[in-house]
This record gives sequence, C-alpha cells and structure tokens, in this order.
Amino acid sequence: MFKKMITIAIMLALVFSLVPVNGVSAADYTAELNTLSATSSQITFTSNVDTSWVDVHYTVNSGGQLNVRMNQNGNVFTQNVNNLQAGDVVSYWFTYNNGTPAYDTPTFTSTHGTTPEPVPEPEPEPTPEPTPEPTPEPTPEPTPEPAPEVDADYTAELNTLSTTSSQITFTSNVDTSWVDVHYTVNSGGQLNVRMNQNGNVFTQNVNNLQAGDVVSYWFTYNNGIPAYGTPTFTSTHGTTPEPGPIPEPEPEPTPEPEPTPEPTPEPTDPGETPSFPIGDEVMTFQLQNGTGGQYSDSEIYWAILGYDPETNQLVHVDASGNLVESSVSDNDAPGHLEKNGENYPNIFYKMSDIDWVSMPEIISGRMFISLGSPMYIKFNGAADGRVGFAGPDLNNPTDPHHDIYFEYIEFTLNQYGYHGNSTRVDQFSFPITNRLIASGGYDKTVGETYTRDEIFTAYKNQVPAEYQTLVQEPYRIVAPGKGEFKDGGIYGHYFDDYVNEVWDYYRTNELTFTAQAGTFSGRVEGDHFVFSKNGGPYNLIIGKPTNIQVFECSGPMATGTSDEKVVEAQLCAALNRGIMYDPGNWSNSEFFYLNDTANFYAGFWHEYSIDGLAYGFPYDDVRNYSTLLHHTDPTALIINVGW
Repeated sequence: MFKKMITIAIMLALVFSLVPVNGVSAADYTAELNTLSATSSQITFTSNVDTSWVDVHYTVNSGGQLNVRMNQNGNVFTQNVNNLQAGDVVSYWFTYNNGTPAYDTPTFTSTHGTTPEPVPEPEPEPTPEPTPEPTPEPTPEPTPEPAPEVDADYTAELNTLSTTSSQITFTSNVDTSWVDVHYTVNSGGQLNVRMNQNGNVFTQNVNNLQAGDVVSYWFTYNNGIPAYGTPTFTSTHGTTPEPGPIPEPEPEPTPEPEPTPEPTPEPTDPGETPSFPIGDEVMTFQLQNGTGGQYSDSEIYWAILGYDPETNQLVHVDASGNLVESSVSDNDAPGHLEKNGENYPNIFYKMSDIDWVSMPEIISGRMFISLGSPMYIKFNGAADGRVGFAGPDLNNPTDPHHDIYFEYIEFTLNQYGYHGNSTRVDQFSFPITNRLIASGGYDKTVGETYTRDEIFTAYKNQVPAEYQTLVQEPYRIVAPGKGEFKDGGIYGHYFDDYVNEVWDYYRTNELTFTAQAGTFSGRVEGDHFVFSKNGGPYNLIIGKPTNIQVFECSGPMATGTSDEKVVEAQLCAALNRGIMYDPGNWSNSEFFYLNDTANFYAGFWHEYSIDGLAYGFPYDDVRNYSTLLHHTDPTALIINVGW
C-alpha cells in the first residue's frame, strides 16, 4: 500500500518569543540547534502540548531540503545533522501535531560550531492559502464508460453533480475512520479537507466549476491506526473519468510501491486452448496435476483465502465458489486439523474431490497449494477486531510448514477483472505455471516449465557460493531474507559495500532516470538521496537502506510520499539487479545481474521462467519483469502443479 506520513500543513499565526542562550520558544514548543561535535549538530524540538510526531524540514548552506520524521523521547524530538563543517548554516522548520491538527512553524537559522540564539527568519503572517500542489499528472482523455480508480483498500472517483459541481468520493474497503482529500482545480492552489463520512463512504463537493475544469485529487486515510497516501487521480468536470491503473496484489504484507501495472500484453500462443468447466461466477480456477505421477490428485491440496469486497471480512472459498466468513472458532471446529499440539481450521480441499471452482469477486486473495499434506493456517483476532490469518513464516523455526511442499498465488478479482501473479519472493518449493485465458483471444502463461530436479541442479551449479546456502533440501530454496542474508546471518552485510559505493558516487554525480510517473534527478546529501521530479525542487528524500532492506525493499525503500515510493521502487530494483550506475539500461534485462554484487537468487528465476518473467523480490515488477497477469474480462486461470 502507499503508506504516507501525514503532514497536512495548516498555516496558523503563532506568536514567538526568544528565550535565553540558544532556544526559540512558542506557547507550544521550544526549538534549538546544539553542536554535538566538530561535524555534527542536533536539532531539538521540545513540545509543551499533545504532540505524538514532529517532522523537521532542514537545509545546510541553502542546499536541498531534507524532510525527516524526528526521533521521539517523551516530549523531546531530535534529529542529528552530520557531515558538517564549522560555519555551516542550518535552516530548519517543523510540522507537528497538537492532538489531531497539524501545524507549521517559522524557519529558524543557526550556525554549526557556535551556540547562537536561533532567530526566526522574517516572514509575513501566515495565511490560509493552500500549499501549491506538485506538478500534476497529465489529464487522461475521457471515456464514455464510468469507472472509478480502484485499489484493494478503496475505490475513488469524481462524479459530476450539476453544471457547476462535482463530488469526490472515497469508498473504503478497510478499517477507515477518517479520510483527508487534497485537490486542485486546473493546477491551482491545493485544498486539504477532512471528508464527510457516511459509513465507509467519504465525500467532498467541489463547487464553482465549469465544464472542462480539471480536478486532480489524492487522499490520506487510515486503516485502523496507520496512515496511508494514495496516488494522484485526475478527472474532468462534466465528463466521465477514464479508469485508472489497477495495482497488482502486494507480494508481502508490506506496503506496495507506486501502482505501475503491466499493460494488457499481446496474446501468446501456448498451444490449443484447453477445455474447462464454466460456473455461474466471474471466472474458473482449475488445477492440473503436472507432477508426472509423483503425487496423485488425492495428495494435492488447495485453499483460497481473501477478503469479501462487500464486507471486507476475511473469507475462504468453498468448493461451490461461496465466500465463507472466517472465524477464530474455525480453529477448533469439528474436523479441524492438528499439528504439534496446535489446532488449525480445515479449509483445504483435495484435487481428487474438486479440481476447479467458479470464483466470485474477492480482494487480496491467496490460493495456497500443497503436496502430500494440507497446510496449517491459523485464524486469529486482528488488532482492529476483525479476523486475520497467520500464513507460513519460514523465519520462524516452529512454523508448521518447514516440512511441507507448498506454493501460493496472489490475486484480486473484481469489477476490473483479474490481476495476479505467482511469486518467488519467499521461496521455491515446486514449479508452477499460471495460464490466464480471457476474451479477445487472450491466452498467456507464466511460471516455470523445467522439472524440479532440473531447477535444483541448475541453481546449485550456477549461482555464486553465497546463494547456494539458500538451498534447504529436500523441501525448498528460500529467498535471501529467509536464509543467511538476513540480519545476523553469514551474509547479513552482503549489500552494504555496494550501497555505500553507490551513495558515495552520487555525492558528486547526478542520477537521472525516467519512470511512468515522470523524470527524476537525484544526488546524495549526508546519508540521504534527494530527488527532484520533472525539474522541480529537490524535496523527495530517500534514506540509505541496510542489506536486508535492499533484499526485501523495506524500510526507506517503502516509505514516504507516493512520489518517494516511485523513486524507492526504482532504486531498490536497480540495486537488486546490480545496475545502479547505468540508469539508461534500467529497462534492458540484458544488463541485469552483471555486477559482482546483485540478487542472484532473483536473477536465477528470470533465467528459468517463461519469457524471463519472475517475481524474485518485492519490486521485481519494476519495468514490467514480473509474472503479473491482468485482463478486464477473464475466463479461466489454469494452474499447473509441476514436479
């Protein structure tokens, strides 16, 4: 998802007074810069009110502005500024909350190496004028068919109410108690408004419009406690908006990068279209036994979990294609599964009993497939009171799946069709292919067609010695973050030198690349990569990732604004592919995995998968190299279980 720190700047008139020595005080806070060493100073914000977070925005010698969530210790918030020299001028201001609202302070200026009173720069009284929005995305051409923007968490749309008024609507599929909308009209000043709520539907009217006015809007919303930011949507008043991109399902319960879905590709020719049963729901899911006699149909198990798009409750799919609401009590229901003294719900079917299901709409779905045994997936109570599930965790030594062969497919099926993928983000246990058949002659297959023995042999013969430690025979090959590349593992610092070299190189060299969302230019200041979008200010801040954060595209590789997430996805993909110094070839797979340091686990799956498409790390979809299948009018998904 696109998680976002909420920094809605509400400009308020504040009265400031100087305090002795080196602090500037307001009724709400005290702010100061203290020299820690010859090369480091610390910005401190001490709150006198109900403050749970503070963002500091600072520059050194009028360079690029850094925007950072400060470290908190009670009511004191701090941020160190490093790599300074005596006489460097640090300018800084804050965004902080007092209960729920957010406020901006004036700018303070201090000199590193001294202890002067930081004095606010002269500035006019703040006004309620909104902050100008960043350069909006190009306005899409209208289409005659209405269709809202869609994400697993929500749908968003602009509907024309009258000749002068439209309504922005945000319909939540998750635990949302508030939504803020940020919108502009014809690229004017941005307005930031808490939306009106009616159940899970949030609305905001935009008035005084004329036909053809362009409304750009994005949202900040909560899912329980955390806050998330969406991409920017653009619609035209007086017409019906064009449907936006449909993001693929998240490969991990971690937040996802910008929605850059693969466009519907040209149909491939995998051979004669197979016959398959057709039910009353949206499409058919059908299993094929491709194990060559290694496992009978009675030894192949499947289950489908996901969320009901109407209730947003966890459900599992029964043999008739019904969505059955899941309950914690299912763990102990009659006929439940048991392993190592623990009880688990019995939601798996044998392929010999039912090898296909007519699938209804379901969001954030997972189809689990196992050989020789069902899987042990426990239902539990989530923090928001709903039901969740605990899937396989190969980092947990007591997880019940270490001695089970299993795979899964992740997908969403809704009014915009099927979009899903197979994945190697966690592990490989046995080869699997997905074949999507849809209207208009669409027929495409992704996955592995080699035998399991061929894959194991090739992996052990081809990958560097470090990556051979990921083989956990007989059951699987695990991803780096599940093996010796995790924190504390033998290769727990594998990417560190490469990341440091890249960061040092771009201190004196500019990195420029173009992605779907625009052209970005960046340079390193301190430990931060600071980027400009489309020639704008350098205010997109990317932190330096650790080794495990590179492999898993987490931490500073998956945080901040939607534009920052775009940059982070591109950087994390380039780091994993070992091509950080050659942005001109970031879309050319012939140049991937040539560096001595790269994610050779991921690279292997691209070499041994159909058309070179694989999902070897969370942002492997960048530049359209993943196994994503998408069609607006799907007919069937044929899943071949290999061995």
